[in-house]
Amino acid sequence: MDTPIGPLPRFRPYGNGDNRAGIEAYALLARGIAIRFKDGSVRLYDRDCPGAQHVERMKELARAGGGLGTYIGRHVGRRYASRIDPSANEPPRRYDTRQNTAFR
Repeated sequence: MDTPIGPLPRFRPYGNGDNRAGIEAYALLARGIAIRFKDGSVRLYDRDCPGAQHVERMKELARAGGGLGTYIGRHVGRRYASRIDPSANEPPRRYDTRQNTAFR
């Protein structure tokens, strides 16, 4: 599947299976990370949105298998580069999800 930031590699299972974050799997990308949630949607995070520092931390947490959902909830929120809904028959599109973080 091609995405706005390139083809998605194979997804790896996230955590030990008993996580409550709603995250099912992740895929590491050259410019970011793709996260598949339990509802089937895939969100792409890259260097542009939410930023390189957040993406690197998200990659570390994904590899460690814990804390990723909490990190997204506390620091990233809805700032993602793109969302893929596998149930929709439309190509992936970029969303304007930049938020004013001064109030977070």
